[in-house]
Amino acid sequence: MSVGYNPQVNDYVVWTTPLGQVHKGWVYFVASESEKKKGWQTPARYISIEIATKPRPQCDLTTFLHKRIHVCLCCYESNWHELELIKRRKNKHDDTIIWESNMAMY
Repeated sequence: MSVGYNPQVNDYVVWTTPLGQVHKGWVYFVASESEKKKGWQTPARYISIEIATKPRPQCDLTTFLHKRIHVCLCCYESNWHELELIKRRKNKHDDTIIWESNMAMY
């Protein structure tokens, strides 16, 4: 992955860690850059990568907004250089793959 890659929601990425672990999934959430406040530690930026889902039991559907249970990993900005962008989809409800003209840069 080139330097300066900023993951976006609906990117499909492969994260290979320095220990050789390989995680594949959709970028589910991207934290926005936090405002720096004097005297406070600036929170680290991160993304969550959805690596698995499973149906939520029927009895839980009355109290939860999501119909599926999502398993996600946190990947902090200091590790984004270990990500490989594979593809991008329209949105979480439409898996149509979008290949933009600037995708070749990654």
